[in-house]
Amino acid sequence: MRTGIQHHSRKSGTRRGRARTATAAAAVVLAAVTAAGGLTSASAAASEPAPEPAAAAAAELDVQDVPFVSAIPGEPAMPKVTVTNVGKSRVSTQDVTLTLGPRGLSWLGWQEVYIVRGGKTEKNRCRISETNARQAFCKGVKLYLDPGQSINLHTEVATSPDLEPCEMPRVHFQVGSTGADANFVMTNPDGTPAECRH
Repeated sequence: MRTGIQHHSRKSGTRRGRARTATAAAAVVLAAVTAAGGLTSASAAASEPAPEPAAAAAAELDVQDVPFVSAIPGEPAMPKVTVTNVGKSRVSTQDVTLTLGPRGLSWLGWQEVYIVRGGKTEKNRCRISETNARQAFCKGVKLYLDPGQSINLHTEVATSPDLEPCEMPRVHFQVGSTGADANFVMTNPDGTPAECRH
């Protein structure tokens, strides 16, 4: 009886030894595979470019001409547009590009865009393009518009004295990715309204 027990114990010990050996071998194989996989993943991560940050959502703006603006030939004009935030988030600043129409307009030697807010006029300086003398770039104009809010944005340009009454020069306002022409009508040389048929 004792011999049978001892024999059984030897078999059990052998099975346990084999199980331990198999388990150890499996662990070695698993560790090797894991290590290899880890190296492969690390190599792939090192060779792949880092993901770029998500692009900021474009400001949703509506830009419209302000009508009934007039100017006397040969004197400064103030074309203007209304800028409205039609999106769902606040718009703080936007770049603005001004482009003179094809006839009768020039810069005043400097250039600015203006916002009247709370009874005060805010000035935003612009830079006249070196490659296109009819364009001026205004960086980071402070709109500060919450959703649904609007402001008027205007500039000042020189007009030619040879502009005829009823002519309609224009300045294009590009605010971010949205733009509109700001039109104005020339009066008689004495400043009285001309009878125009447009």
